[in-house]
Amino acid sequence: MKTDEVTEIGSLDALDEAPMDVVINGKVTTWVWTFAGPGHEKTVEQSNRIARQRLHEEARKEQAVVNGKKWIAEEPTPNEVREKNVNWIVGRLLGWTPVKIDGEMLTYSEDAARKLLADPRKSAIYVQALEFLAADTSFTPRSATT
Repeated sequence: MKTDEVTEIGSLDALDEAPMDVVINGKVTTWVWTFAGPGHEKTVEQSNRIARQRLHEEARKEQAVVNGKKWIAEEPTPNEVREKNVNWIVGRLLGWTPVKIDGEMLTYSEDAARKLLADPRKSAIYVQALEFLAADTSFTPRSATT
């Protein structure tokens, strides 16, 4: 590469919001969930809250060790793990498009999202949301096509 050539790489910033097309039984639906990206205010608040919880836990652990006490980590139950994951998903969820499930309108609210995601019979959506949020490409700006 010559020193007088400049490469344009576009923006390095992640998107503030990204849509997830809900897939049911292998078929893409018109139901779209919108999630907050890594730099979105809602995500930053959530990250800070989780960091404070971890720091508090580490401080308790260190205090126990300094005081000569044995530290016994709490083992979460499967239900507690699912609840934690549901809260993490809902903490990033900004909303969804209108949808009917079993003939009834399901309007977005955090409570409706929690109830839906906590239902083991609807684990496909729960897993899809976790995978979407964990994927590096979900909030990557798309390249412009020429």
